[in-house]
Amino acid sequence: MEDFIVLTLGHAQTHHLWQCEDISSPFLRLFYVKSGRAVIHLPDGDVEVTPDHLYLFSAYEPHAYECEPGFDFYYLFIFQRKQEQLGFFDRYEFPREVKANQAARLLFENYCHLYPQLHLPSRTAEAFLNHQAYREYAQAFMKMQPYERMQLHGLVEILLSYFVKHARERFQSHDDRLALLLDYVQQHLGQPISVDELADRACLTKSYLIRRFREAMGVTPIQYVLTKKVQRAQTLLLESQLNVSQIAAEVGFSDPAYFIRLFKRHIGFTPQEYRQCLIG
Repeated sequence: MEDFIVLTLGHAQTHHLWQCEDISSPFLRLFYVKSGRAVIHLPDGDVEVTPDHLYLFSAYEPHAYECEPGFDFYYLFIFQRKQEQLGFFDRYEFPREVKANQAARLLFENYCHLYPQLHLPSRTAEAFLNHQAYREYAQAFMKMQPYERMQLHGLVEILLSYFVKHARERFQSHDDRLALLLDYVQQHLGQPISVDELADRACLTKSYLIRRFREAMGVTPIQYVLTKKVQRAQTLLLESQLNVSQIAAEVGFSDPAYFIRLFKRHIGFTPQEYRQCLIG
């Protein structure tokens, strides 16, 4: 299982309409819906949530949501440490929604009682979404006692198991070369990566690589590489104190201005605006 840091954990109930837009954070968001109505806006359509269900949003996934007054839910935000190998969420395609049970609700209730320090402000959507302490939460987690971190890791693994049960492996046995390429990309995000280079490494023609890559990942190789570079930059903006030029170099761009334009095209914010949203 991945090496996770639990950032926040808590319970919230809306007292007025919550509207949150342009969410694309470098951490995973997991929700358990107790009651009420909310609609999640996704690039491929809207989802109306159902009570007694779990919802999973992977890191960097763009979405927005509207929650009506009286919407009652638990939340868990999880940060995945920097990985040099292909990640768990790259290897499997997870459902966004699964049916939960009383055990999942009781887990949330118990852990919210055990760790009240992980709760976010929940009086308004703005306070909940734009809380300025994610780096501090990560640092606080690392200062916890070993048994506390083990307990929280256990919670993460149990809740994620609901989704793993229904996950689909992206690569079959004949896709080994493609999986190896994704590993290579993950390990070399600090360098320029071309389609020709990837095709040579996989011993495939360029056209065949592009076709197979799109079938497996839904995007072209270059789109995937650029997305991964932007995601690594999002992570660095949260967990490091590097300036924007240094982060651009860390993800393989010698021209900071080009990196800023690319980042804003993908995320909707400049790197500095994005960092301000995350850590103040």
